[in-house]
Amino acid sequence: MRARTILGAAAVTAAAVLLAGCGGSSGAGSGSSLGAGAAVAPADSVAFVAVNTDTSSSQWQAVDALLQKFPGHDQLFTQLQQQLQQKTGLSWSDDVEPALGSELDLVVLPAASGAKPELVGLVQPGDGAKLAALLQKVDVKSGETLVTAQTGGWTAIARTQAALDAVTGASSHLADDNTYQDATSKLSGDSIATVYANGAEAQQLLGSLGTTLPTPATGAAQLQWVSAGVVAESGGVKVDGYVRTQGGQSPGQPYASALVSKIPSGALAVADFDASAHVMSLPKSLSAALGGETALYVTAGAPMPAVTLVTHPSDPQAAAAALDKAFASLGAAAGSSSGAGSPLGGLGAILANIHLYHDVVGDALVASTSQQAISDYEGGGQKLADDGTFKDATSAASMPAETNGFVYVNLKAALPLVEGLVSMVGKGLPTGTQANLAALQTVTGYATATGDELHFSLFVQIG
Repeated sequence: MRARTILGAAAVTAAAVLLAGCGGSSGAGSGSSLGAGAAVAPADSVAFVAVNTDTSSSQWQAVDALLQKFPGHDQLFTQLQQQLQQKTGLSWSDDVEPALGSELDLVVLPAASGAKPELVGLVQPGDGAKLAALLQKVDVKSGETLVTAQTGGWTAIARTQAALDAVTGASSHLADDNTYQDATSKLSGDSIATVYANGAEAQQLLGSLGTTLPTPATGAAQLQWVSAGVVAESGGVKVDGYVRTQGGQSPGQPYASALVSKIPSGALAVADFDASAHVMSLPKSLSAALGGETALYVTAGAPMPAVTLVTHPSDPQAAAAALDKAFASLGAAAGSSSGAGSPLGGLGAILANIHLYHDVVGDALVASTSQQAISDYEGGGQKLADDGTFKDATSAASMPAETNGFVYVNLKAALPLVEGLVSMVGKGLPTGTQANLAALQTVTGYATATGDELHFSLFVQIG
């Protein structure tokens, strides 16, 4: 299928660039569950990425069905083929597709102190001769010779012999590692791609490069591992991920949002979170001004959309003063960026003249760039909880009633406003952008925490 190979071409383009530039690879697997290359990847791997390259699989059939909803998908396919040819000198149909199996795996190995990490590719080619010819063309393009070896039924491809030896000589492997098993046990085996990173190995690697991850001593959690998977569904694309930490500040308890029953229906974008559980990650100037369940949302307005903040601080008046001060600084910065030749163009002048209004409604502080937006919040009109688009989006994303925070964007309604804002900067979106992106409906993301494990999910609704 022509359309179904669009994202396949994009994935292989990225792999070919890695091969030509830094010795990463291409790959495939024979197992029914994505990530079969973990059986030969070393147990101490810093990261492991598996990509489904079987364009006849159910996942790519789902991708193809989604792409058919975009008017410009044929043009996109042609552009990807051209970029593959220009960047790598490779032809998708002649060089790449025949050499692929069903899975492309990339292994990030630990690095010696001060050295850059090495990538090793794992592949089970559909045509060994085509893979050899592909690697030869990559060698010519990159000016260096990649090394290969057979291990456990896979072809390992690397830039250096040392990296290759680290894989072929491994005495223990990711597939048998408890950390890897814990991290990937909840990921769908039927995915477009999966990603795993070992927190301890990543910390050691970053330390060798002169930087570190946060530690419990700084008030943040120590990362244990991260995993995520991308799955194509009939109504869109979902990213599900998990993060395991140790120590640090508690992410708080899941809660049922009370503000969705107060935010006006028709909101273009909403970010809702418990500020009491996130103060460590907020700027100091804001952490004192926020409290309890907090929502930042955007509604339509003229000439600019209205931005409204609802929060529950312990001292609403002091919080209002802090917000006024922060907003004044933003206005001054926008004013200095207005005028001809400035990055913001005419938009800067508009931003500089926007005022911040606020009111105390019950135990909540409501601050907005529009007085009408505050009136709409206080009024008895239809609310977000009754908004059909919001209800459909959260249902499609399988968002539970209680979360540790969520984000929601009505892409279909927001795109025309984005085009208007871009024009104020003196720019313009490419012709046909709205028509080509009309299939994008909403984006919904949420997080839930259980003990030291955080689950996050992001769903892009396409229809």
